[in-house]
Amino acid sequence: MERTKAKSASLYFQVVSAAAVWGAAYPFTKYLVTEISPLSIVAFRAFAGSLLLLALSGVRFTAADLRFSVLWRLLVLSVLGVSAQQYIQAWALKYTQASHAGWLIASTPLMVAALTAALGERVGVFKAAAFGLGFAGALLVIFSRGGSFAPPSSRGDLVFLLSCLFWAFYVLLTKRWLKEWPQAKTTAATMLMALATVLPLWAFSGGVRGFAAVTARGWLCFGYLSVLSSAMAYLFWNNAVEGLGPVKTAYFINLEPFATLLSAYLFLGERPGAPAFTGGLLILAGAWLVNLRERTPGWLRGAASHA
Repeated sequence: MERTKAKSASLYFQVVSAAAVWGAAYPFTKYLVTEISPLSIVAFRAFAGSLLLLALSGVRFTAADLRFSVLWRLLVLSVLGVSAQQYIQAWALKYTQASHAGWLIASTPLMVAALTAALGERVGVFKAAAFGLGFAGALLVIFSRGGSFAPPSSRGDLVFLLSCLFWAFYVLLTKRWLKEWPQAKTTAATMLMALATVLPLWAFSGGVRGFAAVTARGWLCFGYLSVLSSAMAYLFWNNAVEGLGPVKTAYFINLEPFATLLSAYLFLGERPGAPAFTGGLLILAGAWLVNLRERTPGWLRGAASHA
């Protein structure tokens, strides 16, 4: 019994730590793009993260994993979940506050639910309300600086939302394409594929020269993003998914925005405005509602999204 309690406590510690590390990563990325290109950030994170994950998780690959039917799926997933997603986030953070990114990332569960609804899942009153709250919250965050969609902030917010959509597709396709794979294996494989595809582009663009301008503070950011965010957080999250289950683990992603707010204040001196804070809370409320089981009578539930 004591061993079970200790294991459960360890899993909860890991999932909270993973969410906090990911949430706190956005201010580090925002600072790092002032010193080096987004492509270099993606390449470094993929290199360090994939090596550390392979060493720490003990994942092994077989000849069957190298079949074309698997490799092309991994290529798509690596673009959606690693290379394009991280590149878009890094670029967007040049034009918006890190705290905005923390709030907007919480809309990802809503996007996953919206995609499953588009594929035919029944949309009930909870999900309909969740979509409304999430949409209103995202607009509040985007409009919270300057009151319009004019650059620089709103442009970054809108582009960052695109990275959330990419991640939603990654989550959905992973469940459909590699459902028999352990979570850790999928993460390591997609990161390795991202490394294989990004490295040639990075080398061709002369990315090595950019590291000469990185300061000590920049290397601190690199260490955080590669060791903690791209390796340890994924390892902890994967352990929690296997030990606590995906549904219970997913609730802890709502801790990310608050970790971002604290990190952005301590590292960058950002102070979130009231409209953005209110919008973020609406997004979190939508993310909570979208995970509730429908218990309403049949006549109140929404019809399927296809005829």
